[in-house]
Amino acid sequence: MDRSIIINTASCIRKKRLNDALKNIQPITSERLFAPLYDRLGSIRDDYELLKNYMLQGYNDPQRDKLYQNLLLRLHRLTSDADMIWMVNTDATMVSLKTRTVNAALTEEQVRMGMEDFVSEVTLLQLGETGLQVKEQIYKRHQDLMSAVFDMICVSMQWTSHEADFYQQLVLSPTVHANDAALIVSAVTLSCITHFDIRKFSMLEQVYRHSSDENIRQRALVGWALSLHGNNDIYDEMSQKVSSLCEDEEVARELLEMQMQMYFCMNAEKDNDEIQRDIIPNLMKHNNFEITRLGIVEKEEDTMQDILNPDATDKAMDEMERTFQRMVDMQKNGSDIYFGGFSKMKRLPFFYNLSNWFCPFYIEHPDLATTVKKLNNHSFLNNILHHGPFCDSDKYSFALAMASVIDKIPANLKSMLGTEEMFGPVSKDFSQKPPSHIRLLYLQDLYRFFRLSDRRKPFFNPFGGTEGLNALFLSGSVLRHTAMDTRMPSLGHFMLKRRKTKELHKLLDNYSYLQQPAYFSLKGACLLQEGEYEEAVACLKKALDAAPGQRKTMGALARACLMSGHYAEAADLYRQLMDMQPEHTNDALNWCIAVINDGRPSEAIQTLYRLSYQQPDDHNVLRVLAWGLMASARMEQATKEYQRLDGAEWATAEDHLNTGYCYWINGDIKEAVARFRRFLTKCDQQKREEGIRAQFLHDKAVLQANGISESSMNIMADLIG
Repeated sequence: MDRSIIINTASCIRKKRLNDALKNIQPITSERLFAPLYDRLGSIRDDYELLKNYMLQGYNDPQRDKLYQNLLLRLHRLTSDADMIWMVNTDATMVSLKTRTVNAALTEEQVRMGMEDFVSEVTLLQLGETGLQVKEQIYKRHQDLMSAVFDMICVSMQWTSHEADFYQQLVLSPTVHANDAALIVSAVTLSCITHFDIRKFSMLEQVYRHSSDENIRQRALVGWALSLHGNNDIYDEMSQKVSSLCEDEEVARELLEMQMQMYFCMNAEKDNDEIQRDIIPNLMKHNNFEITRLGIVEKEEDTMQDILNPDATDKAMDEMERTFQRMVDMQKNGSDIYFGGFSKMKRLPFFYNLSNWFCPFYIEHPDLATTVKKLNNHSFLNNILHHGPFCDSDKYSFALAMASVIDKIPANLKSMLGTEEMFGPVSKDFSQKPPSHIRLLYLQDLYRFFRLSDRRKPFFNPFGGTEGLNALFLSGSVLRHTAMDTRMPSLGHFMLKRRKTKELHKLLDNYSYLQQPAYFSLKGACLLQEGEYEEAVACLKKALDAAPGQRKTMGALARACLMSGHYAEAADLYRQLMDMQPEHTNDALNWCIAVINDGRPSEAIQTLYRLSYQQPDDHNVLRVLAWGLMASARMEQATKEYQRLDGAEWATAEDHLNTGYCYWINGDIKEAVARFRRFLTKCDQQKREEGIRAQFLHDKAVLQANGISESSMNIMADLIG
């Protein structure tokens, strides 16, 4: 059967068109594969026929809306189960998981007893009453159990109330190991984000509310938050739960924080490129230093260097320390600085097992048994466990990789393996692991799975979608009209700063009913960033009308007016900004640009000379001054300034263009042609394709004011070729 039947049915359910959904799903009754669903589908269809007939007879049923909604929910659950049946029979990953689940044949009682007995066995191990071989057998047997439980949840269909209660009680039970509880939460998360299940969602929500273990709480938060995607607001129960959760200030803050952290994770490749491009070469350059447990120290070097260049060592040390600090700051700001290095280690056999991608790091993991024996250094592994500043899957990668190279490590470095200094300065600020950091590391685990694992394909990717739009879980319709409304501006400014305009549009569309100053301000700023200047002006004017005097909004509107050619209005706004904060010289410079473009260059000259005196090294001030002088036909002074610009190593393509104008106006045609050709070699592709005529047309007013006719412009364009 074509899966599109299930997808189209789900679409009809989201639109609350029950009859269309029933027609779409009907073909499954011709497939033996879906035989377990026949009776459920027939029951839904029969109940809907009764509801229609009751209405046809003219009865006023006060429960009609509720009954219709209930039928939609029943059909949604059936459609989700149909999709799971399709997946476990067609997708290679899901087939293997289902096969392992069937072979394990675990009952709820076996699961509960196995997890509780393990805690008792671990207690005996800590008392030293069992040998090493027995210990390894205990952990191997238990890891096999938890792996089977993980697989069983991942391929589970819609839960019954009993199943939800069973797993909720299991995760919250004090007689279950915290690592096991955390692993179950991750399995439920994978299942719920792929096929939304209100009972799995409720289980995650309850665990988040009531667990006393912060690692489990944060995993549960990530689970129910990422389940908000799509149009699951057909569940009134879900809407009520989410609204209630968001009323809590801490929950609202954590949701906003988590949304930002999602984008930090998705920036991992870019962060890695920066490290490879800017940081690693800097460290390699200073290879006369080494990192020890006591910090960065200098190796023995030629004493002649101290005589010839006595300050070189101190400068190199300072530069190296700044490079390390840059990495520390990147991590503090949320950057995933380890992704690039550890991504190469995710092909290890350890990661063939799905549950291992989400398993909290613990030294007794059976797949680390050989590593533990080879390293013969428990303090090293304990150090990874307690002080390793990276996520769990990277800790496993690090331990396994270290075991493969331990014999090749110099003795002086081996002595560092049991110390906190092993990870350098980047680990010191993360030893306390506050909730936000715990959550970030777990999100990094998730990101690695969905970015690197071969087994990720059947699961909904919260970091995927068109241009990564799945990640914006706070745009879910179920969050409308909740306390998250007040958090929208903060998230909007976060996205605006990172130029995520598509994501910002999606967020604003979800909260369009707000129609508040902050909404219009963000929308206008977004349009300005996209180059939609006229629309930006209209939007920002609404924001300023609703909240007069807002400096940021005024600045954005002034910029939009300047870019859209409303120069007089831009000049007026920049003048107001200058009056509000005279020390902001950028406002004065922009006012000069607006005035010059408005045909009043002489008004700006005095201000430009003052700015040039105050900031003699500001290239932009020099550029605007030169342009203003040329616009006011003061060619001798303008030429002098443009020659300064044209000869500088930091000269831009536009500097060469404007210098060419000066030579042209002064009658030096050959030099003008040379500068125009240089402009065309240095400008961007778009301007090169537009050609020099487009630039002449844009600057036509200034050229004509200096005696350059339209015919001369055409001839000059032909000379340039």
